Amino acid sequence: KLLGLISKIFLTNKEGFGDVGNGIYGSGYQIYAMLLTISSIGVPNAISKLISEKVAVDDYKGAHRIFRIALVTFGLIGLTGTLSLFFGALVIANAIEVPEAMLSLQVLSPSITFVTVAAVLRGYFNGLDKVSVTAKSQSLEQVFKTLITILAVEFIGMGTGLNTTLMAAGANLATTLSVTLSFLYIIMYYRSFR
Repeated sequence: KLLGLISKIFLTNKEGFGDVGNGIYGSGYQIYAMLLTISSIGVPNAISKLISEKVAVDDYKGAHRIFRIALVTFGLIGLTGTLSLFFGALVIANAIEVPEAMLSLQVLSPSITFVTVAAVLRGYFNGLDKVSVTAKSQSLEQVFKTLITILAVEFIGMGTGLNTTLMAAGANLATTLSVTLSFLYIIMYYRSFR
């Protein structure tokens, strides 16, 4: 929460960003959050419950089968959300009456797939009583998001003469990059754990 507050304070006070930049950034992020909710809400808890039930009766193959099915299913759901957001960005941006948010929506779109698949992995590890993996991945994600947001907005601001639309897209790109890095951490842990 503290790191999120730092990036919000930075964005609000960044020259050339201000209210307009926050409006563009927030518009894109709200659509992303809605699609994310549809594609992955409750997934970690549901997967965790199913996995722990199988593990409790020493059915590790069954637990892994549930994991694989969930991974494919929610991977496809996430990919559908990603493609819908990327190719529908212009339509959505015009529908919410913030056409400047189109680029922000497009840079956020890959996050949906990564977050959805990561939700399955987190549920899997929670079901195996490896809760620290989830905690570490979420902490890393927030640290990366704060750092990348500040760096991206600063560099884009310097390189474009404080173009608000591009700085807002850069702030949203930070979300995608941090989610991707968090996802890679979980994948590396999974590979070593397996």
